[in-house]
Amino acid sequence: AVVVRDSQVLLVCRRGDGALSWQFPAGMIKPGASSQVVTVQESHAETGVHSAVREHLGSRVHPVTGVSCDYWLCEHLAGEAENR
Repeated sequence: AVVVRDSQVLLVCRRGDGALSWQFPAGMIKPGASSQVVTVQESHAETGVHSAVREHLGSRVHPVTGVSCDYWLCEHLAGEAENR
């Protein structure tokens, strides 16, 4: 999810292999699930921010993991971000 509030973009800090990285909130889409619904749910679960999907920005295969990624532009609706 690319969650936008005014001119700010929401990122989460992830720890992997001892290093920190900043990423968009994300989650795995299970078969039969809506990527738009999961986008909103995962963004809230990871940050406490309520958002709404506005448009599909595009897709790509992640260069490191090989996972197919969809990117959705989301509008911040409520909540203050915290890294959960």
